[in-house]
Amino acid sequence: MGGATLHVGLQNPRIANTWLFSDGEGHTFLVDTGHRVERRSLAVSLRRAGVRRGGLTAVLLTHRHSDHAGNAAWLRDELRCPVICHAADAVTLSGREPAPRLARRGANAAYDALCRFEDRFPARSPVDEVYDEGDWRWGFEVISVAGHTRGSSLLFHQASGTLFTGDALLSGVPVQRLVARLTLAIPGFSEDVDACHHATRSFLRERRPVRALCAGHGPRVTRRLPQLLQALCAEPSADAAQPSGAT
Repeated sequence: MGGATLHVGLQNPRIANTWLFSDGEGHTFLVDTGHRVERRSLAVSLRRAGVRRGGLTAVLLTHRHSDHAGNAAWLRDELRCPVICHAADAVTLSGREPAPRLARRGANAAYDALCRFEDRFPARSPVDEVYDEGDWRWGFEVISVAGHTRGSSLLFHQASGTLFTGDALLSGVPVQRLVARLTLAIPGFSEDVDACHHATRSFLRERRPVRALCAGHGPRVTRRLPQLLQALCAEPSADAAQPSGAT
């Protein structure tokens, strides 16, 4: 992966993935932070990976939901690292604006219960910097895929071909980690799923040289990626997005 290394450290069960990523040039990032109820597992995993105070270049958030940003404030204080996300999510994550309600959007009963929990206990964290879209710092490209949240983003590390997708593009459902099943954002957890699907497909149609896909849920995917990603582009509508393949 172009000198970059990827370490997935959390112990099972995991609510959402956290990706510890080193770019091969002296920078180490944690992409997403997991839910606060798994903070102990995260702390153990980071310690085992050798991450100490001052050892993270930054926490990079794909979006503000509590299973992805739930430990951001704690990590910022504990490891003395900046927290970075899209500006559209920063206003909510920092508490300056209320989060749009997710519950009662037509999701099934199980999804609606999770949405109610998210509405009641949103993640909160100071935000030190916000993403600029397009080519950004440390070799990342930031692609806005607003709709899952207002600031949901894809983070593409160009040198290694690693794509971090958050919940805009999933490779499995919690807590399944064995078989990759690619699908676009889930309607029940998204503010405007059609917009998110459209933006994600637009990026995929550009056929970037993605060599590893690291989603918010599911395993890392490296095999048959061009075929799997192009299959997602062929879905006729947001409601029709179904699992597209396995590795």
